[in-house]
Amino acid sequence: MLNLLKMDAYRFIRNKTMYMLLLLFCAFQIFGIFMMRQYSQEMEAGGGVAVGSLDASEFIQYTLSQPPSWMLLYITVFVVYFYMSEYQSGFGKNYMSMRRARIYTILAKIWISALFVGLLFLTMLVSDWIGRGLFFDNTTWGDAGYFVKLLIGQFLLHWAFAILMLCITVLCKNLLAGVIIGFVLALNIPGMLLGALESLVNGVNISRYWLVNTLVAVKDFNDAGEFAQTLLVAFVFIVLFAAIAVRHKIREDLN
Repeated sequence: MLNLLKMDAYRFIRNKTMYMLLLLFCAFQIFGIFMMRQYSQEMEAGGGVAVGSLDASEFIQYTLSQPPSWMLLYITVFVVYFYMSEYQSGFGKNYMSMRRARIYTILAKIWISALFVGLLFLTMLVSDWIGRGLFFDNTTWGDAGYFVKLLIGQFLLHWAFAILMLCITVLCKNLLAGVIIGFVLALNIPGMLLGALESLVNGVNISRYWLVNTLVAVKDFNDAGEFAQTLLVAFVFIVLFAAIAVRHKIREDLN
């Protein structure tokens, strides 16, 4: 396990695509704040949110709730590319005759996904701080306790999405198909379809437990019920799709 994790960590550190994605995300995040500044007066006049007055917690929730979720797109590209680059090289055949190695290689990529999501969040925080400071002269963070709970909840949800994408990539073993499915999920098309189906059936509300719906919903993380629901959805998706990915990898025919 440790050796496979070290190999994936080495690939991660040397991965130019990862650095390019983080730089692009930083640039577009700051540019997006600049564009918000250009149209802030029109938004406020039309009854929209006064973006310039939001603290960091409110601003993060506001940007994450805007479709499509750009963070999910970056996670999709990284996870699919990172897995498929190893799979297509055929390197896995060197050790995949061992059952434990098949399990450990998926677990290693789950932890690497967590590392990328963590770097993506760090990039978002730095970009937002720079952008809000430059264009809105507002660098307030808000309540520290609420801010920490927000980061924990959103990190786990985004990590769960990364594991979902890893599972999909393991199943389909195709870079293009994985990216397309990820884009569809980031646009939350399944969530919208679930909502449409629910409108036909009274008393059914399962769409609120769909991962992307939970991720983009504006929540009060000081509310114990909403925070617990966030953690529950993240935990279920993490465990379920990690287990599916591991099980499929064990049964995979590499010949």
